[in-house]
Amino acid sequence: MMFQEQSRLKNVAESKTRCAGVHELIDWEIMQYRNAVDAHRLELTKHKGRYVGWEEAEENFASGDCVSLAERWRVEYCGLVCPHRRSCLLAVHFLHSKHVEQLHKAG
Repeated sequence: MMFQEQSRLKNVAESKTRCAGVHELIDWEIMQYRNAVDAHRLELTKHKGRYVGWEEAEENFASGDCVSLAERWRVEYCGLVCPHRRSCLLAVHFLHSKHVEQLHKAG
């Protein structure tokens, strides 16, 4: 009986700290990534003076600082786009972490 109660409480606590709109977040991040790679492809095409394909642009894009872009996209989504942002404890925690605070204020 005690084990079942602890298990139930653990599940409740875990559900409150999960992203409430994780599927929408992933879809949104994929769209942001594709748009960023496409913009990078156009930039490379102009810079190199020749057509640059998607795969070449994606390789070049991935060699850059994708982590900070992903963090910026997450802050933007959690703070402005997500319909669950008012009730999602993970969003509140993420937006108030010191690691992304400057991105949130700037973005």
